[in-house]
Amino acid sequence: MKILIAEDDLISRSFLNKFLEKYGECDLVVDGLETLDAFLIALKEKEPYDLICLDIMMPKVDGVKTLKAIRDLEKQYGITPENRAKIIMTTALAEAQLVRTAFDYGCEAYAAKPIDTGKFVEVLEKLGLIKEAPDGSTEQNGGIVPKNDENPKNTTKQSMQNDRIAPRMLNGDTASNEGYFKSVLASSDYQLEVTMETGTVIHFDFRPRLNTARFGMLKDEKLFRSVQTDGDYLIFHIDGKMPVKITASEFMDLVLIDRRK
Repeated sequence: MKILIAEDDLISRSFLNKFLEKYGECDLVVDGLETLDAFLIALKEKEPYDLICLDIMMPKVDGVKTLKAIRDLEKQYGITPENRAKIIMTTALAEAQLVRTAFDYGCEAYAAKPIDTGKFVEVLEKLGLIKEAPDGSTEQNGGIVPKNDENPKNTTKQSMQNDRIAPRMLNGDTASNEGYFKSVLASSDYQLEVTMETGTVIHFDFRPRLNTARFGMLKDEKLFRSVQTDGDYLIFHIDGKMPVKITASEFMDLVLIDRRK
């Protein structure tokens, strides 16, 4: 089973990783943007996630918006409801409205923190991700994995994948100060080619945005083609013109809105 754990809190992230690594290979991300990036990489490599544990309250893009974006992307990729990732929302907040919204957007279950591992295992069984063997161990992907087996082989593979998918994670514990953008290139007709820090390349057409107050200044082609990045922002700036800065969160919002049309 391939698992994505999206959790910004170190203690909760470490707990879920320790608990779930016995059932499969775990990748760790710390915010909504990294979650979407990891999810897209998995889809493009045709190795989608079987299970996503998604914290409702995350920075950059919150869990509910991330959930909706994931379900929209699955539709765009032609993934049928029975084959889509199983998503369990986790949160320390008892806010009924957020939970209702998450179910409306297509999550399979909701788990309040602190996580009750016994109930969590029951949910995994009901979702068909694992099944209990006669000796009390859990069976998954055709093999028996003892409940107390740390599975060092999976841990090694997990560490390699974490380096690829979440480069801002250091030893699976903390986030560094690296930005989200790696490079950006402007081409003719107001097209951007943006390479994210994880290696994902996004092509974005800015023409539909040029009549808005927010991006109207980018009609100046010289300003548009001046684009650079410091990792955290896409920066359009030439002498004599007001600079335009776009955050990673804002850019991903633009991309996802356009893809949902």
